[in-house]
Amino acid sequence: MIKFIACDLDGTLLNSSKELPRDLRATVERLNKIGVTFAPASGRQYYKVLEQFEPISRNFMYIAENGAFVIKDGEVIVRDCLSGAVALDVIKRTRKLPSVYPILCCEDCAYMESSVGGYKPVEVGQYFRRLECVPDLTDYCDTKNILKVAVYTPNDAYENIYKKLPEYPESAQIILSGREWVDVMKIGVSKGSAIKKVREICGWDKSECMCFGDYLNDYEMMFECGESFAMANAHEDLKKAAKHIAPSNDENGVMKSIQKWFGL
Repeated sequence: MIKFIACDLDGTLLNSSKELPRDLRATVERLNKIGVTFAPASGRQYYKVLEQFEPISRNFMYIAENGAFVIKDGEVIVRDCLSGAVALDVIKRTRKLPSVYPILCCEDCAYMESSVGGYKPVEVGQYFRRLECVPDLTDYCDTKNILKVAVYTPNDAYENIYKKLPEYPESAQIILSGREWVDVMKIGVSKGSAIKKVREICGWDKSECMCFGDYLNDYEMMFECGESFAMANAHEDLKKAAKHIAPSNDENGVMKSIQKWFGL
């Protein structure tokens, strides 16, 4: 029996207009009654995900920052921090790239530099509830719990960021987390690693877990859940890894698949 569902947001649960399903509240309430925990699993900041979902239900587990930060019942149960030295190097390198903007994602807040000419934080504000502009990000690399460095470009993130950064084989990994985003995180950290730790903490078997995703930052969790779904609009590599294909995010594929599975 499924006891846990992890669900990506952008391109998965949210439609193309960034809207939550209208039947989400009713579906989650029914899941709660049969003992199933629903967990938004996002690359977004925890505080932003909480802002979206807290009005719907207080019974979620939150997997945030692509698995580096997990909250259950208001308590941190997973915290995997990136080395300050790696964060410093990434910031210095990405500063030199055109139309590329590093954001230091820390446990308490996200920080970006106020010195970048013509750049408006509103372009990334949809992903952060706590976002501060500071003169110099490098001042924070030794003083904060850094969950990741998120690097944004309005252009092609693969060409303009991913291919420009070096490898950090002993300490960090570079993840293409969207068409406009690259995340630099502690090596081995992913939504999948977070789910594995959550299973160990909660005593859930892999066969008791389900997940939904659409992009490559969802790849690892496909292997940590017995029932894995890639959306019809998902990256082809994710479709190959998943056990099932759900209707697209614009067809309310997550809710339809859950309702069918559980007979809700």
